[in-house]
Amino acid sequence: MADTLREFFELRGAMGLLVVLKGEAKQFKHLNERLHISSSTLTKRIGEAKDLGLITPEIDDRETSVNNLYRITERGQYVVAKMERLDIVHAYRTMLDMHEQVEDGKQELVGWFESEETQEALARRSDSAPYVDPFGEDVTDHPQDSTDMEYNDEFFTKE
Repeated sequence: MADTLREFFELRGAMGLLVVLKGEAKQFKHLNERLHISSSTLTKRIGEAKDLGLITPEIDDRETSVNNLYRITERGQYVVAKMERLDIVHAYRTMLDMHEQVEDGKQELVGWFESEETQEALARRSDSAPYVDPFGEDVTDHPQDSTDMEYNDEFFTKE
């Protein structure tokens, strides 16, 4: 549990919480999707940020707490202004965007691996011989060269 602003901002997801909340109030679900931290970590950061006076919930009596919106307080806005002057807000948003780009690319890459054409192309580009087991033995069940074959002479007799 962070008791000071210094301790809070050293924790995972702390800066991101303020960066994502900058501009407009957001629900827990949106924060969780955008910050890429576990729900339990986000719950802790929200509690710590509330205790430190950085954010506050906008409670709607007609809704459940799940639908509460969180917004930055005046104290939080003061901290975010300093983060902006240090270019942290821009850098953090860029990092979040790049994370999304990586995740989107990863999904496309995984889909690409599943195509039969890709699997065939990858098999042709293997550094190992396709018909040799890990011990270097041919697994095709046909002899490579008759001179390499060993014979047991007692079974080969003339009639």
